[in-house]
Amino acid sequence: MFKIIPFFLVLVLSCSTPKSATLKTSFQTIYTSAYGGEDRSGSLHITTNEDFIKLIEKLKIDESEFNTLATIDFKENDIVVLYQGQKMSGGYAIDVESVSWENDILIIKKAEKSPAKGAMVTMALTSPYCITSIPKTKEIKIIQ
Repeated sequence: MFKIIPFFLVLVLSCSTPKSATLKTSFQTIYTSAYGGEDRSGSLHITTNEDFIKLIEKLKIDESEFNTLATIDFKENDIVVLYQGQKMSGGYAIDVESVSWENDILIIKKAEKSPAKGAMVTMALTSPYCITSIPKTKEIKIIQ
């Protein structure tokens, strides 16, 4: 009997439940603009610094903003760019509302703003977009 007790004691102490992995879900919108985005709504997932620099040049972002944008650590983070598409007036905006994980897919909930009915807005073609730093991932899914 005394030989069995140490065996069970070792067995019980060596068994433990696996710890669940805590996945980073923080995000930060680092740049927004009402002008210069794509004509159609959509998104772009950027995983390298080289592609990010090309995007900054394509969007013609002012050089004074470049130093802030160039601080992204692509070992830990990716970039997602959300485009709202071309609009006929001002008062529109797009941003990331929340980020969460579903299995290995990063779910990004976007928030789109439009002007209130009858609101005074600028009469100009706009193409709102936002650039957001997200956790490193292989796959993203954008939801409304």
